[in-house]
Amino acid sequence: MSEPDPIPIQEVSTQEGYAHWASSYDERTNALILLEEIHVGPLLAQLPFTKALDVGSGTGRYALKLARRGAQVTALDQSSEMLAVARRAAQQEGLSIDFRLASLDEGLPLEANQFDLVVCALMLCHVPNLSHAMQEFARVLRPGGHLLITDFHPDSVSYGWRTGFRNEGVVYQLPNMPHTRNDYVEALKSSGLKLLQAIDLPLGALPERDYPPPLTREFIEFHGKRHFCLILVGQKME
Repeated sequence: MSEPDPIPIQEVSTQEGYAHWASSYDERTNALILLEEIHVGPLLAQLPFTKALDVGSGTGRYALKLARRGAQVTALDQSSEMLAVARRAAQQEGLSIDFRLASLDEGLPLEANQFDLVVCALMLCHVPNLSHAMQEFARVLRPGGHLLITDFHPDSVSYGWRTGFRNEGVVYQLPNMPHTRNDYVEALKSSGLKLLQAIDLPLGALPERDYPPPLTREFIEFHGKRHFCLILVGQKME
C-alpha cells in the first residue's frame, strides 16, 4: 500500500497569507484564539473605555466586541481581504466601525492622545520592530488609557511552531519574528507604559475538544507545559 502524498507547504508573506486565509479564518477552530478569548473576556470587562483602537483587526474579532459595548471604534489592518470580512460582519450587526487599511510598520495614521483602549491581538509575532509598535500604541493612548496585547507566545516560535493554516490542500506558513518574552515586556516599558499584567498560557490550558492537526490530544498532553499564548496589559500613566 503506497504512502499518501505529503501535503505541500508554501511559505508566504504576512500580507499574502492573510489574503488567502480571510475567507475561512472565522470558519475553523483556532486553538490559539479559543485559549486567548477565555482569558481576555474577563480582562476587557474590567477596563473602562469609550473610544478604542483595534490594531491588526483582521476579520474584526475585537472591533466587533468593543463596538457591541457601545465604544467608538477605529480598526486598522494591512489586509484588504480581512477588512472586507470585518466590514460585512459589522454591517450585518448594524455596528458603526471606522475600518482603515493601514500598516503598523509605517506608523499609525492617527493623532496622539485620543484612545482609552488600544487592542493588538495575535499580530505582533509578524512585526519586526516591537519598540516602534509599542511607541505608536503609547502615542495614540490618552493618559490613563490601557493597552491590551495578545500574541502567539514567543516561546512557541522558539520551539519551531509557526503561524499557519491549511486551505485547498496546501499548508500556508507565515513569517514569525524571533522575539523573546522579554522583548515584548521591555518594548512596552520603554515606550513609557506601565506593565499591569503579563500572563503566560500553556498549551495544556486548552479546553478539551477536537482541534485541527497537529493539535492531537497526544500532542497537547506531551507539550502541555509549553507556552502557547502571551497576554500583556499596560497603562499610560497620567
